[in-house]
Amino acid sequence: MSGAPAPAAGPAAGHPGEEAAWRRVHPLTPVVRGWLAVLVLGGAFVNIVLDDLVGGYLGAPGPRPPEDLDLSRLGTGFWLAAAGGAALLLGVAAGVVLVSWWFTRFQVGTEHVRVRSGVLFRRERQARLDRVQAIDIHRPFVPRLLGLAELKFEVADAGESAVSLAYLTHAQARALRAELLGRLPRPAAPGGRRPAPWAHPPAAPAGEEHEHPVLAVPAGRLIGSVLASGTALVLVALLAAAPVALLADPVAGPGLLAAWIPGLLSFGAVAYRRVEQGWRFRLLRLPEGLRVRHGLLGVRSQTVPVGRIQAVGVDRPLLWRPFGWYRVRVNVAGYGPGAGDEEALRSTLLPVGTRAEVHAVLRLALPAVPPAGLAALVDEGLHGSGGQGRFTTSPRRARWLDPLTHRRTGFAADEAVLVVRGGRMARRAAVVPHEKTQSVAVQQGPLERALALADVHLHSVPGPVSVVVPHLDAAAARGLAAAQAVHATGARRLADAPRPPRPPQEGP
Repeated sequence: MSGAPAPAAGPAAGHPGEEAAWRRVHPLTPVVRGWLAVLVLGGAFVNIVLDDLVGGYLGAPGPRPPEDLDLSRLGTGFWLAAAGGAALLLGVAAGVVLVSWWFTRFQVGTEHVRVRSGVLFRRERQARLDRVQAIDIHRPFVPRLLGLAELKFEVADAGESAVSLAYLTHAQARALRAELLGRLPRPAAPGGRRPAPWAHPPAAPAGEEHEHPVLAVPAGRLIGSVLASGTALVLVALLAAAPVALLADPVAGPGLLAAWIPGLLSFGAVAYRRVEQGWRFRLLRLPEGLRVRHGLLGVRSQTVPVGRIQAVGVDRPLLWRPFGWYRVRVNVAGYGPGAGDEEALRSTLLPVGTRAEVHAVLRLALPAVPPAGLAALVDEGLHGSGGQGRFTTSPRRARWLDPLTHRRTGFAADEAVLVVRGGRMARRAAVVPHEKTQSVAVQQGPLERALALADVHLHSVPGPVSVVVPHLDAAAARGLAAAQAVHATGARRLADAPRPPRPPQEGP
């Protein structure tokens, strides 16, 4: 087997029955994966040596003459031993990384992408191309400096078996993604079923030349949204309290300041991650769906298949309301729940935007829903109050369980979607197309039974958008569950009916 990096493009196999070659990732991959471990080991070794050399000098009582720290008296043997120890540590770290790279290979065939890894315990992961939902390019900071990129395959099994090729050159990753996207099988249409709106095969592989810009988030708006957040308020409070504590008690002040440092670092890291995740954020339309590209030090390019969007959530935080800003997130089948930042990265279609941009995102995320009616329902959900308009809200007796927001909690539905709203200070609206509803549940706790109230849960795929209508009148809750079941059945039957595919749109 050759140790050369994968070629930029080319057929994975000559014939369907021909076995594709196993290849290795880029030779600089060990540098990317192992630089931090080598740095930590080297730093630990230097720290031990310095501690042995100068620890006694600094720790001894009384003044010490500078000649006591004469390192030349240690002799050549000590420095040879120190150099040998450092070389041994670095060699072990580098060897582990190199061996790991040598035993990691990947294969791109006509039906699968496979990755084999491991030295003592071998592991093989594969992604069937007919199950691949998206192929994304990730470029963290260090790989970006070296011109490398990670190619990640999102498959339709809640994100647990995603396969990644780390690392290829950026040009190779883009070319391989374009080739594979051009070969991905499109959803079949048995019985005349209409294809999903994103499933029209492009005339050529969907590279960057097929991207149509939809919107971009200005840097000033992004920074303003981070400053107008609870995280920024806590940071300001901690920074303001530090000098006050030092002035009030010079003796105990440094100790208190040391206790505040972890909090400062924690909230500062949260603020930085929000800037990193939204920096140069761009939403683009392409034949496979939507593409999101963003990043400050690292760059991430992610494809969101529109046909697999199950729910859309629009948030309006309290401190954003004077500026008219909103956030849009989605639940995508195949992605599943992630760990904190990863879920936010994969689910955000608009980190901070205007009402017009929210409407544009809704049109693209839910192309089968009439845009005018959808925008009107979402606006009413975010800006309306009480029982006005088309929303059915919680009854007055729900104030015993939810005194602040019970008049805002409610739902409204039309022939295409169900919209659930909630929150008074920070407002939110969740949109679920009827055909995406998998099940509906009505739940009552003991206090709700005493007040004749009930909660309605609409079940779809996991994600950041939660679709729950709490504290409805019990009769209204049962009516909503029954009506939603009928709507969902009818919508799925309509989606399965023969219908000619619509031509791709040219504008947002």
